[in-house]
Amino acid sequence: MGLQDLLSSVQKDYKKKFGRDHDLEFQLGDEKDPPTGLIVDNPLLEYILDRRYLAYGRCYLTYGKKGNSKTSLFLNLAKMFQQHGGDVVWIETEQAADLDYAAKQGLDLSRIAMPEVTSLQEALTVAEDTIKNLPKAYPDGNTPVLICLDSIAGAIPEYELQSDVTVGETKVGEHARLMSGFYRRIIHPLAHEKAIFLALNQLKVAIGKPVFGGEEAEAMIGGEAPRFHSTYQWKVVRTKDLCKRTAGGAERKVGSRHEITCKRNKLGREGNSQKIEFDLYIDGGIDWYSPLVRMLAENYPKLVYKNGAYVRWLIDNVTYSKAELDAEGKPIQDIIPTDKNVREVELATMIANSPQAKEIIRKEFGIPDLPAQEVIERV
Repeated sequence: MGLQDLLSSVQKDYKKKFGRDHDLEFQLGDEKDPPTGLIVDNPLLEYILDRRYLAYGRCYLTYGKKGNSKTSLFLNLAKMFQQHGGDVVWIETEQAADLDYAAKQGLDLSRIAMPEVTSLQEALTVAEDTIKNLPKAYPDGNTPVLICLDSIAGAIPEYELQSDVTVGETKVGEHARLMSGFYRRIIHPLAHEKAIFLALNQLKVAIGKPVFGGEEAEAMIGGEAPRFHSTYQWKVVRTKDLCKRTAGGAERKVGSRHEITCKRNKLGREGNSQKIEFDLYIDGGIDWYSPLVRMLAENYPKLVYKNGAYVRWLIDNVTYSKAELDAEGKPIQDIIPTDKNVREVELATMIANSPQAKEIIRKEFGIPDLPAQEVIERV
């Protein structure tokens, strides 16, 4: 019996069990459309994604201890969506949103919807209803949408809000039960939309839990459902503060440096070795390209050479767009110098404005090419 005979027999048995009006659809592997997503055009972020895009129709999980800028990372992703004409739904459960800070990160606040929710049940219901109503709101399917639950641990189950419940009364596993049912309900409708669901969660130390592999025992409110259903899991850690001296001589914090480890990636590489850094500035958002230059200098000496506090690009005849404009109002093109050392931030700016340099870096990273344009449009 061949494959087609097998499928035909399964189809007949299916109709017997569920009725003649029910057809079971089959697709061969080469007929399935590949995943597509929001093009990020950022080699460092592409490295952690192991793709050139944020895959649509998927769940993402970002977690870390308090103060590790998980929300700032979400705001950066939200800015990417807005730059592509997309919309953002920010379900903020902790009642601690700093919109002035969000504006400093470059977001258009008029294109961020912030539902008012008081409990975890309300937050999950709003998220589910948002996903299920996407086809009505965007019938042409051309608008990317980012939906963020910020955060799982910060949301309060409804029973804790009841007047007869005192402090200390808990229902063991309540968060986990709610999250498990929620993810099962959204996975199918989300898979068919030009949207991403991002959940943020706090990481806590698991007291008394056995430790394996040298890592600190971790625990998160919400159970295993967020991990299980998320295509990407990013662990965020703050590694240092970035400080600068003021004109008066005082040293003030201007930002912080962070590390992302991709703990899970259903579309590419994962694990503790799959990590990147990013620099976050209070007045300016995330800088991806200075950490990219540091990473190239440390691990890809064929591309960037490091000499003390200076770096040098090593590939000849790579052009970039300067800030100056020519007589026609177009950016002036120049060559990234290979015969002199420059500051890290200077090379970072050149690479950020050089599609040619980005493509060279992608090839060195082994980032897969995008599907054909007609395939992307069809999907």
